[in-house]
Amino acid sequence: MPIHYTQRISWPDLPAELRELIESHLGSQVITAHSQYGGFSAGSADRLLTAAGQKVFAKAVSHGLNGPGAALHAREAEIAAMLPASMPVPKFLGRIRWDDWEALIFDQAPGVNPQLPWGADELIRVLDTLAQLADQQPAGITSLLPALEVDLREDASGFARIMADEWIPADPWLAQNLEALHELAIEGIGALAGNQLVHTDLRSDNILLGEDGGVLLVDWPWASRGAAWYDALTVLVEARIFDPALDADAIASSHRIFASASSDALTGVLAGLAAYYVDAARRPEVPGLPTLRSYHAKQATACVAWLKARLG
Repeated sequence: MPIHYTQRISWPDLPAELRELIESHLGSQVITAHSQYGGFSAGSADRLLTAAGQKVFAKAVSHGLNGPGAALHAREAEIAAMLPASMPVPKFLGRIRWDDWEALIFDQAPGVNPQLPWGADELIRVLDTLAQLADQQPAGITSLLPALEVDLREDASGFARIMADEWIPADPWLAQNLEALHELAIEGIGALAGNQLVHTDLRSDNILLGEDGGVLLVDWPWASRGAAWYDALTVLVEARIFDPALDADAIASSHRIFASASSDALTGVLAGLAAYYVDAARRPEVPGLPTLRSYHAKQATACVAWLKARLG
């Protein structure tokens, strides 16, 4: 079940003026550029090598190409500037604005995305990194971030929107239990309150696995404060997209990243995720993000199947 990511523009497609500004910031001309696969924005994402031998990662998008994506780049610049060097993130090198374009530059992080379907070793490796991050929270950042449970409350109300529209899901179990699942989702979202740094949009294309065993987490525009196990839960949801037989409950009951999450909390937040994805998947395509709804549909299927199993 492949993920259909959006076809990106690449370094040569950027306006010459923007490329010149990026090269000026780097102090050297870009001599090679390799576009990176993954994600849902049509903006560029390139590994660049300069004549001086510097290796960087640069991404850029215009408001005309994808307005929300450009706003997210601006937000990510603010977040990236706050993240300390001790965190498992690439070093932020700068933000370039030209006309209606937003560009971000980072050190080029070594590593590759996890393989899909997820391998057991790589999955645990990422969850271990999330647990270590939860143990070593950067001081002074989370107070500046939005509260996760507040940000996700509207998303978790997806079943209420479905009922209000009198839209009937194709899944009979889902159709028969919308009201109960909505109550479960709204109650569960409160379990995400907390003061830990949460990535909030973690999936395989936002993770880099290094040959040295390290893990780097990239793309932080949705960073928030809340319960750190939320990121781990979304990783397990993605893993179940590609392996519906994965015993995610066994992992959730044994890995220490979930130690502070009760069984009811996990079920409630999973219901909130299902509410969002089922509601999102039925909606028209998002301008500038032509493959996002198909991924929402895959996430909806994975969440509902896992939710059914947990609720018996």
